[in-house]
Amino acid sequence: MTTEIGSTVLTHQKGSEQLAERRVLFMGLPRSGKSSILSVVFENAHPYQVISILPTQERVVYHMVTGIEIYDFPGIDDYAETQFSNVVDPSVYSGDTTALVYVIDSQGDIQGSLVTLFTVMRAAQAVNEQLPIHIFIHKVDGLSEELKQDIQQDIQQRVLKNMGYENLNSTFVYFHRTTIFDESVREALSRVVQRLVPRYQNLENLLNSFCTKSGLDKVFLFDVGTKIYLSMDSSPTEPQLYTFSCQTIDAMVDMTLIFLSDITSAAEDDDEMLMQRTVVGLDNNTKIFIYHINSYLALLCVGSAQLFRQKSLLEFNSTKIARAIRQMLPS
Repeated sequence: MTTEIGSTVLTHQKGSEQLAERRVLFMGLPRSGKSSILSVVFENAHPYQVISILPTQERVVYHMVTGIEIYDFPGIDDYAETQFSNVVDPSVYSGDTTALVYVIDSQGDIQGSLVTLFTVMRAAQAVNEQLPIHIFIHKVDGLSEELKQDIQQDIQQRVLKNMGYENLNSTFVYFHRTTIFDESVREALSRVVQRLVPRYQNLENLLNSFCTKSGLDKVFLFDVGTKIYLSMDSSPTEPQLYTFSCQTIDAMVDMTLIFLSDITSAAEDDDEMLMQRTVVGLDNNTKIFIYHINSYLALLCVGSAQLFRQKSLLEFNSTKIARAIRQMLPS
């Protein structure tokens, strides 16, 4: 069964079906929260709607506009004894454009989750030692900042210590604290998919050049429907800025998509038609400028208010950048 949700296509898939070249594998114990994360991000479900979501019984696939596919595997207590052969099939982990996300319920059975994680790590690194492994320390909502830090430090130390003991490669292991009640899941998932985007290094270089030549502080390339950023310039990012950016896109997306739905295919090469602009004040000195590249992708530019009062150079540069991105990432 296939369902289209904005820029994402949702498919229920049998375990024997071929996986995409660019893929993210979501794994974890039952009720760890992985399916809730994907429902919130890709199906626009409200967090309270997915608190009691039923466990995943078959592999679910989310197809992103960039050709990346996100696979939600059924939660399994013991991967070594699973009946789902695709989970332990070594080919699942192979390839330079594969990433693994393992979700741990920070308020659940951490020890049991780690035991399963180590089993998955051994199987994965036997065929792909450089596989990026992103560990989502999930359901941290309601915990104090001190407790969040303690839980992450404990999990991180135990994972890295065990990997050292088993001579596993920890170079490509990353830890993220997440909850479906804020934008932390989207930011973490953005960091997962960035390096899977086609020509991601060229995209980053393009945005670095755009940022420098236009005098901007920060530039993101967003998948508007999911609020996942597919690329950004290489300058540091503050979490508060990403949160505000998501809120800005949320406020503008409905109005923008209504307008863009009226654009005919004949107008797709018209930069002025496609490049709709939205300006929002972050504070008295900083503004966010959103340029819509097409109905799925948008540039989100952050810069000084003075820059946007004299924005002819920014508009000229953004038109060129948008044309290049449409060629690099055809919809």
